[in-house]
Amino acid sequence: MEKNLDRIREVIRGNGNIVLVSGSEVTRESGMNGVRAEHMVYDIEQKYGYSGEEIMTEQFFTRQVEVFYDYYKEVVLGAREPSLTTVYRAAAELEKRGKLTDIVTRMVYDSYREAGCDHVIMLYGTVEDNKCPSCGKVFGSKYIRESKHVPKCDDCQIILRPGFSLFGEMLDNARLTKACNAIEYANVLLVVGTHLNSLTWQSMLRYYGGDKLILINTRENVGDERANYRAYGNISEIFGYITDYEE
Repeated sequence: MEKNLDRIREVIRGNGNIVLVSGSEVTRESGMNGVRAEHMVYDIEQKYGYSGEEIMTEQFFTRQVEVFYDYYKEVVLGAREPSLTTVYRAAAELEKRGKLTDIVTRMVYDSYREAGCDHVIMLYGTVEDNKCPSCGKVFGSKYIRESKHVPKCDDCQIILRPGFSLFGEMLDNARLTKACNAIEYANVLLVVGTHLNSLTWQSMLRYYGGDKLILINTRENVGDERANYRAYGNISEIFGYITDYEE
């Protein structure tokens, strides 16, 4: 394992134009559940009578907005802010060194930006951009979390729209195009915290034609053999090592 990590570290050291694809395991390591919260399927079904994927849809938002926002507050946001793990901080350092050009993620938390990253493509949007459909005023996650009932615009008293795409909705084409272009022209593609057979990434990763696809994840999954370099274990520990990040 150590020799494998050293080889990956040499690739990172010797190359620029690195694009980071960040997945759900990075989010979970920071203490957040994500929108689907796949690891809580049974508990969610028991409490709500629906899966997270059923709740986070336009239809559900329209018909059962109280349950929708209860799930948003309790599961997606939780009781605390995400912790800025080594992955986020090391990515910011790598960007400052001029090696990391873009971060692509389907996660809805702004942790990379909070750590200091400037070039973050959030495919599904963010929990920080909840909007009033009437006046367009934007409300962050703190406002949603602290709302006693269904969150409404403090000016218009209109129910807020979540700041991220719901399941079944089309992704923002501009974001999608930007992400595909970043992946296509990357010298090194660093995939962290997700597997290569993920529905989101399957179609996008095919744009990468290089020979430096690095996969870092907690465990092995079917299809991982397509990566040129692989490592499994504690994501933050591995990421910190291969990027020469020092706390």
